[in-house]
Amino acid sequence: MAGKFKDKLKDKFKDNAAGKAADSSVKNAPGAAPGRNAPDGKPRKGVKNLVSGRRFAKNTNLIVLVVVFVAVFVLLNLLAELIPGIDNTTGKLFTLTDISREVLGNLKEDVTIYALYDRVEGEAETGPGKRAEQVKILDLYDAYPRVTVRYVDLDRNPSFLASTVGETAQSGYSKGDFIVKCGSRIRHVTSKDIYATTTQTYSYFYQYEVTTGIQAETKFTSAILKVLGDTPVMCYSVGFGESSQANYSAILDYVSDSGYDVVSVDLRTDDIPENAAGMMFFGPTEDLTVAAMDTLKRWLGKGHSAYFFMDVKKVSDDGVIYERFDRFNEVFKDYGIALERNIVEETGENAMQSTGSDRIFKARTSMAGALENLPRTEIHIANTRGLEIENTGSTYEAEAFVSTSSDAKSISIDNETVRTGVSVVAASGKSYVGTAVSKICVFGSSQTFTDMILQFYGSASKQQMISASMKWMDLESQSNVADSIEAKEYNNGVKSAVIVTETQMRAIVIVTMIVVPALILVAGFIVWIRRRHL
Repeated sequence: MAGKFKDKLKDKFKDNAAGKAADSSVKNAPGAAPGRNAPDGKPRKGVKNLVSGRRFAKNTNLIVLVVVFVAVFVLLNLLAELIPGIDNTTGKLFTLTDISREVLGNLKEDVTIYALYDRVEGEAETGPGKRAEQVKILDLYDAYPRVTVRYVDLDRNPSFLASTVGETAQSGYSKGDFIVKCGSRIRHVTSKDIYATTTQTYSYFYQYEVTTGIQAETKFTSAILKVLGDTPVMCYSVGFGESSQANYSAILDYVSDSGYDVVSVDLRTDDIPENAAGMMFFGPTEDLTVAAMDTLKRWLGKGHSAYFFMDVKKVSDDGVIYERFDRFNEVFKDYGIALERNIVEETGENAMQSTGSDRIFKARTSMAGALENLPRTEIHIANTRGLEIENTGSTYEAEAFVSTSSDAKSISIDNETVRTGVSVVAASGKSYVGTAVSKICVFGSSQTFTDMILQFYGSASKQQMISASMKWMDLESQSNVADSIEAKEYNNGVKSAVIVTETQMRAIVIVTMIVVPALILVAGFIVWIRRRHL
């Protein structure tokens, strides 16, 4: 009996095992779903089956990866739009100082900065000392609501200068310069002003300038302050055949840097501005008119000051004409000074033998008159006439402050007679004629102060001379807060920097926000297509 029961129990276990094996074979068949099968034995299809497959897990990971990449790129690009530029230079060449930010943030009037060149061409000029640097800095100013930066190509718009600064003054501007304008007030920033330089000497004779840094911020912020404020004026004369002021940019820039608006005045037709502190005459070749002489004498008699950089001769179609300058001498007479009708030459060690001309020579200054507080120094003189000094008058005081050696020769223009001895080539005078004491400085040569002569023979001593004479004339430097902004030096001679202008930044944003994410999406789609049948 017991044996039959055991045999039946074994048969039951075998049936159950066979059923489980059949079920397992169906569940593990290819394509079988983990859930219950359909009545025909095939795996059931549904949402639960789709979201629980291995293939879906792989596709989901790929989609999440693409979304994360796109999100990161969008975030980075949004942040890039908030950054006006990239400045990775050690000295922060393209970052405004706190002084400029405060000035620009508190402007009460609109200011326009005109760059006299095409912006696109400027952006293409990359590298140290090139215009791409200037564009980068101007973009920083243009970001302020009260400042507008405009680029003017003078080749395409030749009438711009005449309509903006006037026909007379336009000759002093060149392509690459800048105009800072507020209403009718204008400041001129030259292309040379933008960079800090130092003078080096080659072969013991030739001097040349080396760019050491950038000072665009100092010049632009200072010019903005000056067009907004009541800035004193230094006038330079036009209308009497004067040499172009462009030949004297170094001297005029120094005067401008001292805080003065430098403007032109034609005494034949214009009055001297009320806020004019001084006047300058650079190489006139024609004498004053009677009306201009009277205007100048009245203005000087009110206690004003003037510089006269005279020359020996002018050249006309008929040949050389020696101007007498009788009316100029009438003005100088009130100060005990007169122009001689001669030309001065040096001999011996004072003559610059390397030039092949005895009319370019070394002279010495004196601690007298306008240079009474300046130690004696040596300067180079070019093509000068002599001056006659009369210092015994009761209404004036005249003193020579630059003279030749005793070996110099004075050659008369009228009869070509030669006199050997000391010649005065620069003098200053005080006049007590009028309502106040007035002062003038007269030089027998304007060529001595041209940019070319200063470049060859150095400008330091002559700049000191102008500085000392301005103090003597009570034309002290008019400083402003921008003067404390120092030039940003190139780091140890390494001038390379990442310069990204506004236009270039927009291109970077387009590439990184649109092009790169699109490429990622395309790549992801291609991968998905290839993997969808796995």
